[in-house]
Amino acid sequence: MIEIRLHGRGGQGAVTASRILATAAYEEGQYSQAIPMYGTERRGAPLTAFVRIDNQRVRERMLVHEPDISIVLDPLIAKQQGVVESLKAGGIVLLNTAMAPEEVKLGGDFKVATVDATTIALEVLGRPITNTAILGAFVKVTGALKLESIEKAIKKYFPGRLGDMNIAAVRRSYEEVKGPIQAVVKSGVQEKMDLNVGGYGVLKDVSSWRVFTPEVDVDKCISCKACWIFCPETAIQWDEAKKKPYIEYNKCKGCGVCANECPVKAIEMVRVEV
Repeated sequence: MIEIRLHGRGGQGAVTASRILATAAYEEGQYSQAIPMYGTERRGAPLTAFVRIDNQRVRERMLVHEPDISIVLDPLIAKQQGVVESLKAGGIVLLNTAMAPEEVKLGGDFKVATVDATTIALEVLGRPITNTAILGAFVKVTGALKLESIEKAIKKYFPGRLGDMNIAAVRRSYEEVKGPIQAVVKSGVQEKMDLNVGGYGVLKDVSSWRVFTPEVDVDKCISCKACWIFCPETAIQWDEAKKKPYIEYNKCKGCGVCANECPVKAIEMVRVEV
């Protein structure tokens, strides 16, 4: 049996990725199981999903506690030691990061592979939805499934042009993945972080959720308060003296609602460099 754990954030498609993997395994005549784990998380909040694949009926119904493979869809989560917690000896961690595998500072008895899935998703799909942009890399480094099976499963979830775009992302990640190599760092790694908590109010700072960050051009601003009204996290505050908005970045998860609602395009979403 192959057990897989996926780490991501709401909106990156981790749950859909788990279903695509399970469907692809089914297409190959294998038994499979996809299990999401999340509660009331919103876009940007950490979440986890699990997949089991076997050539005989899968009877376990619990979460995957000791995965063979850990797939990490978010570049900031990829820096946390928690993504390899309880990973089986000799297992594989596949990270969404622009770093080469030898630069990854995670320690343990496992192999590391990396692919810049965020850049692939932005260039191919136009949005930082990294689920399919990492699945081609999964096929290349694990050999657990065939590329054709992943593409067939994607067509079931994304028909037409959208499916073609996602398949293009899969094929590109298949070509661009680096590794796997044995983990280099054995000591001095980061402390483990609880990756399953989320939400401003639970966490005092959700700035690490952002792929894009909003920047306000106050000279363009017409003081309509649309951004202040629509911000779902109360990250945008109002300066009564200047009649202009300002952002409390520790509350901002980078959802882009403010930029979408601004009638004069005074807010620009700028990619955060990890």
